[in-house]
Amino acid sequence: MTYWETLEAWLFDHDAERFTVYDIAGGMSISVIEASGLIQAYLSAQRADKPRTLYVLKRDGRTKAAVWSVGQRTADARSIGKTLFEDVEVKVLRAFAPDLERLAERNPRAARYAKAKIVAVIESALPMLAASVDLMFPEDLDNGDGSIA
Repeated sequence: MTYWETLEAWLFDHDAERFTVYDIAGGMSISVIEASGLIQAYLSAQRADKPRTLYVLKRDGRTKAAVWSVGQRTADARSIGKTLFEDVEVKVLRAFAPDLERLAERNPRAARYAKAKIVAVIESALPMLAASVDLMFPEDLDNGDGSIA
């Protein structure tokens, strides 16, 4: 049995529940690191060219505090879009905020410009990205049965 199949067997009995990596670890009597590996293996299998997974995993939150669930409804697609935005926001800020902050320390005249760049990304560019992600799943495409028209 592969790693992803091991998690799928556990999910079969827990598919209606929200769960964390700690729930999997406790339920399977394995370490949190192993449980995290099972989730990563499942995500890889679900994203394969010809996936054979029974479920679609989605998460709310980040890192080990993430809460996982399974689903294939329109609301689940919206949740995945929200998670994408949160991931991009964190990665963008990690990528350039420290450099701009250091630049501001080294050159006080550039400090105002550097801080303005950080604020512009946080208050303008990232919300625009979030709005774009939301537009990908508009309410009027929902058939009411969880499928998208």
